[in-house]
Amino acid sequence: MQESYTPDSQNIIRILDLFSLLESYLINEPLTNFTYEMIADSLWDNSTNFTVLLCRPIVPCSAEDFVANYFLTTLTGRDKITSFGRTETLYLTTGKLSSGGTTIPVTAECIFVNDQNQLLKSTRSLGNVADYGIRSIDVSPSRFTQSGYKLLRYTILAGARKQTFRVDQDEPESIGLKFRNSFGAVETFYFVGGDTVEPELSRSAAYFAGQYKTYHVDEQRKHTLNTGYIPESMFALADDVARATEVWLMDESGDIPITITESNTSRSDEDDGLFAFTVSYIFASRCQQRLRLLPDIFDDSFDDTYN
Repeated sequence: MQESYTPDSQNIIRILDLFSLLESYLINEPLTNFTYEMIADSLWDNSTNFTVLLCRPIVPCSAEDFVANYFLTTLTGRDKITSFGRTETLYLTTGKLSSGGTTIPVTAECIFVNDQNQLLKSTRSLGNVADYGIRSIDVSPSRFTQSGYKLLRYTILAGARKQTFRVDQDEPESIGLKFRNSFGAVETFYFVGGDTVEPELSRSAAYFAGQYKTYHVDEQRKHTLNTGYIPESMFALADDVARATEVWLMDESGDIPITITESNTSRSDEDDGLFAFTVSYIFASRCQQRLRLLPDIFDDSFDDTYN
């Protein structure tokens, strides 16, 4: 952007809504370097480089404090419910664009229980991540197992950053969405309250050679997902799903792009409130009907006659 400005009566220039100019670049690169140069009547010249991290919520601390103390999620350390079979990923950054020559150790503090209700605490190393760029860490519950014990919860630590996951032992059936969150990172959210499908068909017809025929059918299959009751710690995450512009349905055949069309994340401040939220989506593709192929009964070790 290049623009000429005139100071006001107090000799001040204010550039408003700078974020709207930067956002289109940050969508593809959530951590990006920018440069501005100011020239006043060819007598004064000043240029500065600055680094911007995409962040849509209001954060009540400095950018340096946030990246040093929190993962890139609106959970900001609050507990998340997960279950075996789910994919969980955390992202972190120090705000640096180039390597500082150091790494950040990542550990998991796990709590297990056995059939005799005996607790076991275990600390697992998840390796080190570089201290520049945006780094991802696979923190899926399947990574943390102990023979003879059930995993109750685990806490991921990376420097001062902390995120706790509580494991639902019932392993309920769920529908998973991947979405690009408020920091530009791809996060997951699972809906356990079911899926409602409402096919909507719009038909266009006219007379052809004296016969009334349908010449076009526009189909949109609206799916409505319900979170089921979720704790207050996950409300901000549900809000983040609802406002996401890039969302994918997690499917055994791959991630399918979808578009969220409606959402309901209303709640109150009642002490005993139990709240469930919904989002409605359609497939981003023009093809709204998705076929599910029957799997082979036997694997490749069997003769093809059996399949």
